[in-house]
Formats: sequence, C-alpha cells, structure tokens
Amino acid sequence: MVDRSTASETDGRGRARLLDYLALARIGHWIKHLFIVPGIILAALLHRRPLDVGELWQPVLFGLVSASLVASANYVLNEWLDRASDSFHPRKSARPAVSKRLSPLLLGTQYVGLLGLGLLAATGVTTLFALTVSAFAVAAWIYNVPPLRTKDVVYLDVLSESVTTTHRLTMGWAMVDGRTLPPGSLMLAFWTAGAFLMAV
Repeated sequence: MVDRSTASETDGRGRARLLDYLALARIGHWIKHLFIVPGIILAALLHRRPLDVGELWQPVLFGLVSASLVASANYVLNEWLDRASDSFHPRKSARPAVSKRLSPLLLGTQYVGLLGLGLLAATGVTTLFALTVSAFAVAAWIYNVPPLRTKDVVYLDVLSESVTTTHRLTMGWAMVDGRTLPPGSLMLAFWTAGAFLMAV
C-alpha cells in the first residue's frame, strides 16, 4: 500500500514554480481581445461620433487591462478543472496543471487576485463595461464548472464559449458608449462568427 503522503512526491511531477503559475494565465491568448476593437469603431460610427484619443485613452486602457486580467482568471479556472482530461491529451498533458504539483491555495489566490483586479479596473470604464466583464467571468463558470459545465455538452459547448465574442464586442462598445447596447443583429453576427471559428 502506497503512503499518500509520499505518493505525490513519486508521481514524477515536480513542484510548480512561479513561471508555471504565470503560464496558467495564458497571457499569449490576450490577442483574442482584438474582438474589442470593432466594438470601439462600430460604436463611434453608428453614433456618428469622432474617436477622440484624448477622451478615450483612459477607458480603453482600463478596459483592456480589465478584460485581460479577467480572461486570465478564466484560463486559470479552465486549466485546473480540465487537468484530469488534459492528462490524456498529447499536447495538453504538458500544461502545468497536469505536469506540475500546484498548490490549491496559491491557485485560488491567483484566480481571486486576477478576477478582483480585473473587476476593479472595470470600474474605471463604465457601468455597462463592468457588467459585461462580470458576465464574461460568469460565462467561464457556466462553461467549466459542474454541474452545468457546458463544454461537455455537444453543440452547447461551442455556443456557450463563442458568446464571449459578444462580450468582447460589448466591452469595446461600452468604452465609447456606456448607456446603450450594440444592436442585436451585430451581437448575433459576432456570436455566430465566434461559433464558426470554434467549430472550424
């Protein structure tokens, strides 16, 4: 019978380092926030409002920081909850959540810290932006956390994950206009485009 206290030390996994926790945040995936840019441009065009850099730099800066931090919190949640299935994947099995011994306490602190700072930065934009970023975080729970965990349901996985493209569209829109939502047709177009990209 194997002693549980030593089992984790003999399973071949090394203790996670700072860079491993940083990798969980998937900073390279922040590029997906390019979907925010059309929201900024379309809000200005549809409202016939010139883009004033002097006026917009602060909400855009705070907004991008907020979106990036909350996205990283979502990735931390995703990697931790997917570690069992990822262990059977030829590429994902190399992720820190699988290949390293992570501290649940540090992981929880990382998630709460990223989410908290992201939501705090959102207050420097508009109320609509803060609500949209909050919905972005909730969507990650719906997608990853049992008993809902829509990522395990065929078709619903694509539809629920691709809704984040409408979140990003609305984030950009809210940087310019925090009083109205983007037109429903525009949000539907972004949602279906996101679903198409995921399906492909």
